[in-house]
Amino acid sequence: MVPSADPANSFLSSLERRSTFLENVISTCPEGIIANDTEGNIFLFNSSAERIFGYAPEEAIGKMNASRLYPPGGAREVKEFLYSDEYGGRGRLVDFETVAVRKDGKRVPIRLCCALLVEEGREIGTIGFFTDISGRKALLERFLESEERFRGIFESARDAIVSVGEDGNVVMANRAAQELFGYGEETLRGMEAVRLFAPRFADYWKELSVYASGLGPGNERRNIEIRVLSNSGAEIPVQLTLAEKFVRGQRIQTAILRDISERKALEEDLRLQSITDALTRLYNRRHFLSLAQREVERAIRNKVPFSILLIDVDRFKQYNDTFGHDEGDKVLRALGEEIRKNFRTMDTGFRYGGEEFLVLLPETAAESALIPAERLRRRFSTIPFLPHPVEEPRQVTLSIGVAEFRQGLSIDDIVRFADRAMYAAKNAGRNRTMSYERLVAGSNG
Repeated sequence: MVPSADPANSFLSSLERRSTFLENVISTCPEGIIANDTEGNIFLFNSSAERIFGYAPEEAIGKMNASRLYPPGGAREVKEFLYSDEYGGRGRLVDFETVAVRKDGKRVPIRLCCALLVEEGREIGTIGFFTDISGRKALLERFLESEERFRGIFESARDAIVSVGEDGNVVMANRAAQELFGYGEETLRGMEAVRLFAPRFADYWKELSVYASGLGPGNERRNIEIRVLSNSGAEIPVQLTLAEKFVRGQRIQTAILRDISERKALEEDLRLQSITDALTRLYNRRHFLSLAQREVERAIRNKVPFSILLIDVDRFKQYNDTFGHDEGDKVLRALGEEIRKNFRTMDTGFRYGGEEFLVLLPETAAESALIPAERLRRRFSTIPFLPHPVEEPRQVTLSIGVAEFRQGLSIDDIVRFADRAMYAAKNAGRNRTMSYERLVAGSNG
């Protein structure tokens, strides 16, 4: 059936009388605009329609029926809904999703809005606005797949993952987060995020989150180490990584928290090994130099004294050569234990090397340091050592030198002065304590 040209010509004449603005809207509209007469013959086909369907306007206008743009039965379905009340009311179709057919035969999902064209009360055709939603459909499918994958990863992740909304409350927390913090999912959701961190971090959480959510050198996500607070009140060291994004206009921060308790324990163990003497379990010479330097700085800053004891085991080489290294090690271990027991918690003992030991006594003048030094010497001399069980116990004695820090001295100076006092004790017959200050006073007298 050949369509009547009069309604189309009438409609085109009407369009020509409209403003240039309307023509520009039609030509530049991102939606495909297609108009056809009552028989389905196309008389309007804009450039966006060409992009969607693959036909040039000259291929479609006056040469194609709109039904060719749909799979079999598709045009009839659109017409039925257009005349129903289901999508926008009779004579209008709003946001109707269906499938169209391109020139190359490929089917594409579209969203269609169309309306009947009426002139002087008479239906003269249909105009439709077509939007290719294949990208949105593919995106939706990818989103659903991604969401499913994300949910699987989110729940099975070994690291705790917590999302925090713009109001600072927890939006979502995975199973690992529930285990880390000791709260159920319902309790965590809606909780103030700052409550999950040790109180000392709460005051500057905002600044901390701004720093952590930024990028470091090389655009790498920053990691910071912080302590979180479990439901039991225990503090747990974690490595925190923060990411920030906007979802529907709302800022969401996602925190990934890795429990580093084991790593921290190992680091502490390695640190202690590096500064501890394995035989006596006292600190070693390296750690003495570090602590002594800090004590020098504190003494100068606060104008307070400190003293050191240099302790040497009398005739240790002879004892070691006579009874063997194992028996000599027993003597050194015993001295380490006595040093731990006989001084204040603020005092620190060190194995300086071989049979020489040091004790650092903060806020203590040399005269006061002589008291615990003498107590250690006397108690150690009463310990019975049994290198041979069938023989009489052996006694081992100590010679101790004391020196006090004074402004202008270096650590080497103090150790050297204590060493002089200790050798003075040995030269005086061993098994005694002497202070450098008394030696100097005696020589000056």
